[in-house]
Amino acid sequence: MRKKVLVTGAYGLLGSHTVRELIENGYHVRAFGRDPEKLSELASEYDSGQIEVYCGDFCNASDIDKACAGMDYVVHCGALLKGWGRRSDFIKTNVGGTKNVLDACEKNKIKRLAYTSSPSAHALRNNTNITEADQNWKNRLNYYIESKLLAEKLVREQSKVPWAMIRPRGITGIGDKNMLPVLIKVNKQIGIPLFQKGKVMVDLVCAENAALALRLCLEKDAAVGQAYNITNGEPRLVTELAEEMFTALGTEAKYIRLPFMPVYAAAGLLEAVWKLLRIYDKAPPITRMDVCTLGRSQIFSIEKARKELGYEPKVSIGELIKKYAEDYGRG
Repeated sequence: MRKKVLVTGAYGLLGSHTVRELIENGYHVRAFGRDPEKLSELASEYDSGQIEVYCGDFCNASDIDKACAGMDYVVHCGALLKGWGRRSDFIKTNVGGTKNVLDACEKNKIKRLAYTSSPSAHALRNNTNITEADQNWKNRLNYYIESKLLAEKLVREQSKVPWAMIRPRGITGIGDKNMLPVLIKVNKQIGIPLFQKGKVMVDLVCAENAALALRLCLEKDAAVGQAYNITNGEPRLVTELAEEMFTALGTEAKYIRLPFMPVYAAAGLLEAVWKLLRIYDKAPPITRMDVCTLGRSQIFSIEKARKELGYEPKVSIGELIKKYAEDYGRG
C-alpha cells in the first residue's frame, strides 16, 4: 500500500517538485493549497490514483487539521515567500501557520513532519563553510527571515511530532520567480551589480534537489530531530553564473561595479522610508537582503546531509540553466 503524504504549498516551486519526487518514488500525495485552479492543473499531470487535492489554508486550523486526516506524513513547503511586506503577514503565515500544521500533525498522529526552513548566516560576513551549527538566530535582515527562524524554533522545541528539516539555499528551477528572473530583469535594466571586484560566490539549489532532500527526511531514521543545509554543492562566482546563463539565453551579461557599504546603507534608508510611508505592496528598488545576497559570499556545507541522508544532487546548475533557457525561449 502506498504511503500517504500531505504536501502544503503543493503548486509552488518547491512544492510542485516535491509532489513529483514523492509520486515517482511510490507515495500517494494529497496536494494542499488555496487556489483550486492551480491544484487542478497540478493534479492533471498525474494519474488519479497517485494524487488527490485539498483546497484550504493552513492559517485556518480547521482546514489543515482535516487535510492531515488519514495521512502518514506531512511535508510543509507552504510559506509567505517574498522579500518585502508587513511583519504581521509573515508572522501569521510562517509562524502561526506552522503552529497549525504542528497541531494538526499531533492530532492526526502523523509519523513524521518534513519541514522547509531557511538558512540564516551573518549576512555582512563572507563565509565559505557554513554548517548547520552556524545558524544565526539573531538575523533580522527582513521579516521573512525572522518569521522562518521563529517557525523553525516552534518545530524544534516541541516533542509531540517527530520532525526533520531542510534549510535550502537559493531555490531555483523551472517556475522560479525570485532568483533567475530577477537577474534577467536587472541585466536588462542596469546590469548585474558586482561587489568585491566580482569575487562574490553564490550558492544555489535546484528545486529537484531540495525535493529529493525532503523525501529523504521522511525515509532516513537518522534524520529525526535534525536540520540539514541543502545546496547543489556547486558554489560559483556571480560572474561565472551570469556568463553561463546569459550565454544560454543568447544574450550578454552586463555588469555595474558598486561599493558594498554605501549601497547597503542606501538600501536601509529606502526600507525605512517605505516603512514610514507604510508601503508594503511594492518593495523598495533595492533592499538590504538584495545587497547581501549579491555582495557577500555565503557557502553552506552539505556534508551532514550527504553523510546522514545519503543526499547527492541529481540536477546540476549547468543542467538547470540549459532547461531554464529552453523554457524561457518557449515563453
